[in-house]
Amino acid sequence: MLSLKLIIPSLLCASIMCGEISISNLSLNDAEEIAKEYNKQFLIAKETTNQADERKLQAISRYLPSIHYRAEFRDIAKKELFFDIFSDTPTFSHRGYSSILELDQPIFSTDLFFNIKGQKKELESIRYEQAATFNELLRAVRQNYYAVISLEIALDIERENIDYLSMALDCEQKRLQAGNSTILEVNQSKVALSNAISSYYLTLKELKNARNAFIFTLGIDPILEPKLVFSEKKIPIYSIPEISLKLQEIENEYRYQGIDMPSTQDFLTHINKIENAKELVLFSEREVLEYLDTALKYRPDLQKSKIQIDVASERLKEKQGHYLPKIDGYVRYSYNDTYLGTVPFNKEPYYLSGGLTFSWNLFDSLLREHEIKEAKSVRQSYRINYDKNFQKVEVEIRNGLYQLEESIMAYLSSSTAVLYAEQAREQAFEKLQFGKIIPLEYRDSVNLLAQAKNQNNKATFDLISAHYQLRYALGLDAISH
Repeated sequence: MLSLKLIIPSLLCASIMCGEISISNLSLNDAEEIAKEYNKQFLIAKETTNQADERKLQAISRYLPSIHYRAEFRDIAKKELFFDIFSDTPTFSHRGYSSILELDQPIFSTDLFFNIKGQKKELESIRYEQAATFNELLRAVRQNYYAVISLEIALDIERENIDYLSMALDCEQKRLQAGNSTILEVNQSKVALSNAISSYYLTLKELKNARNAFIFTLGIDPILEPKLVFSEKKIPIYSIPEISLKLQEIENEYRYQGIDMPSTQDFLTHINKIENAKELVLFSEREVLEYLDTALKYRPDLQKSKIQIDVASERLKEKQGHYLPKIDGYVRYSYNDTYLGTVPFNKEPYYLSGGLTFSWNLFDSLLREHEIKEAKSVRQSYRINYDKNFQKVEVEIRNGLYQLEESIMAYLSSSTAVLYAEQAREQAFEKLQFGKIIPLEYRDSVNLLAQAKNQNNKATFDLISAHYQLRYALGLDAISH
């Protein structure tokens, strides 16, 4: 009962907090703004950046003056010999006193100096890590947003298919009553309708899961999921310049006209050698190199790997600085700063003093040498890690371009298939009305139309998903952040 008493108020507070969020007419831009404010992983990344900033300020503070005050009082049963500073004779007393007000200032310390530089570089690295989290968040929001829209479209396709198959079943039953059909054909129509209904509920379950995943990505209370309504009802392929330009390029290059999809031979005529057919068709190598240059400039996790090399270099300099001495200065306003005296606190004579401390580690059994070797190894590992990440980004970009190219071709092909399938269903419906075909043939045309629409819907989602995957690989969306 105690745990419920704690959980229920927290849920209510979360609901109240999220109640101000409008998700009843949610656009993609609105979703991105909500995710930036409420997504837990991104909020953690922002706190990590704040922590790194505080560590940098701590490093700076260590090189700035510090002021300390220390007072001591001792009461003993047997008299003890005390030395009053600036007094010629020692004194026996039961009580001793000391007061020190001291200002310390590091004058020369390689540890502190290179630690400041290292913390500044580390802060820059953490900021790029936050940008990488932001980049991943935008990709997740966009793909999940259109995944929900795609499944809503799929659900409409399933509803339409059920309507068509219900009409076909009704026609088959009428033919049975007229003696022009059999129980077998009627049962086949019933099975087709039952399968369509099952497919509808499977799609409905996937849609529910996708909506919950989208709510989780936004970081808001799952209880608000029923209120989620998207402003977009279709996937806006042609509103994306990069995609529409490539579609236009296909139309110009391969003379793609409406329902005339270019053949494999059409593509091969634009390739010098058949061996090159394994290469990108819609993207030239120059474009690939431009994408790589863009990623090298903007991809945040790649920039982080580069900064980590600089951090390791500063740590190496810090270790090498251990060969040098350390110098500190101090100013004291004190009474008996080393030994206890006999003058009480309110009567102590205070004196001003100052000085320097010089320390130099001359030999430490090769400890510094081993620390330097370790620091060099750490820096080399970060260099290797940078090369690995660059290769990873290059592979992601090339794979993203292949995926985008494949998605464009699949989209065009499936769009053509939908046109043919719609014509075929309309023709089949007209023939069914005039009794030229049986409902079984009409049902086949309906199933083919549903398959074509589902393929086109999937290809459309794959295309926009590939587009956002490529933007993620380039790091373009991390620029504004």
